Amino acid sequence: MKYHLCTKAILLLGVAGLLLTCQQTSFGQCKEKRSESTQQKIRYQTIPLGGKHEYLMLSSSGDEKLFSYHNEKIDLVYHVQMFTEIRFTSSRGNFSLYTTTSDRTRWNSCFTLSAPLTSKELEKMKGASQIVIILPEEKKVFSLTTKKIEMLHEALACLY
Repeated sequence: MKYHLCTKAILLLGVAGLLLTCQQTSFGQCKEKRSESTQQKIRYQTIPLGGKHEYLMLSSSGDEKLFSYHNEKIDLVYHVQMFTEIRFTSSRGNFSLYTTTSDRTRWNSCFTLSAPLTSKELEKMKGASQIVIILPEEKKVFSLTTKKIEMLHEALACLY
């Protein structure tokens, strides 16, 4: 009888441990870092597009939510300081983000476009199937695979 109760207790502890582990891994998907300038905690998640050198990043710091496109090996000769459009095709409604700045310099080859996100854009992003980045010298089209859509949903969950 004692053996039977011990077995049940161990089984229940094992199930509870698995549930806690699963809960921690779902929260563990979000990465965190400290802002060098404001010392605020930033939560972020990356979504690879073209290997490890080209990716999207969704990040949040307090109430601010940000979408960024990063490309470490872009062949862009220049980037005009004017609107760059990032177009989303989504089952929840198509939309565009616009950015006027890029962080590329001669000593930093990573090209970054960033734009703030509203709650409406975040909702529409949940149904995204394609992202088009329209640059002065080229147009980059990314169709999101099932895996990348899952990664996008995980990244969106990190923003809340």
